[in-house]
Amino acid sequence: MLWNPDDLKSFLDRHTKDENAKIVVITSGGTAVPLEKNCVRYIENFSNGTRGAISAEKFLENGYLVIFFHRANSLQPYSHRFPDLFNRLNVDSDNKFTVTDYPNLGEMLEKKHKYTDRILMLPFNTFDDYKNDLEYICHACAGYKKRLCVYLAAAVSDFYIDAEQLPEHKIQSADGGLNLKLTIAPKVLRRIVKDFVPEAFVVSFKLETDPSVLVQKSNKAIKEYGHQIVIANMLKTRKRRVTFIRANEDPYPIDLDSPEFSEKVDVEIEELIIERIKKLHSSYSHV
Repeated sequence: MLWNPDDLKSFLDRHTKDENAKIVVITSGGTAVPLEKNCVRYIENFSNGTRGAISAEKFLENGYLVIFFHRANSLQPYSHRFPDLFNRLNVDSDNKFTVTDYPNLGEMLEKKHKYTDRILMLPFNTFDDYKNDLEYICHACAGYKKRLCVYLAAAVSDFYIDAEQLPEHKIQSADGGLNLKLTIAPKVLRRIVKDFVPEAFVVSFKLETDPSVLVQKSNKAIKEYGHQIVIANMLKTRKRRVTFIRANEDPYPIDLDSPEFSEKVDVEIEELIIERIKKLHSSYSHV
């Protein structure tokens, strides 16, 4: 665990008096699978954490408490919008700083400070970190029952190497070629839904590169795990189009290239995703 459990307890205790508060646990960024116990090499899942970071902003702005469970050093709410801030700083002869070409910096700083007390940042690195810590977090939040939303935007490894099979030290290239035997990773979603927060409103993502299997696999996930929403998206179009998949309902697409959004030039798809989730979650929780 890369964080102090007391921080989680303190965060939840601070907000326990609000009986109508809704809280979301957001997972963001990719997991790493170590190839050695004293690890030098990893297998990484593709994700910078953009969707998770923007989604956290939108949840905050929609009144949620946010636990942002993120890959260490991945993108974070608000600050991700200014990746080269240091290079845009100017200093004059009076040692006063100005910033070039970031007109909304002040607005984002105000929001960041406004919501400081309503967001808790908790990092992970490896798949094992992710699995064990997420279960711990969900167990701690279980008392929120239907007011809890679990929003699983992290890119989680489907395969890993069991700790007992890992070599102790750095794999040496002088030993020749490398053969890896990967094991199917335990499905964290199943345990979250069935064992830890069975009353929570759970949202997962399904990312594919083959459009012919996207909806089919999303429907399969809904049936297999029994949670509320799968948000289906394609790798190449994930920033412009997603589809909500729910049990016994027709797919619900959100497409920024459709005529409906032709006049909303600056809208981010996460804003529309969270608007719909808020509506569905409110109906589910009656709060």
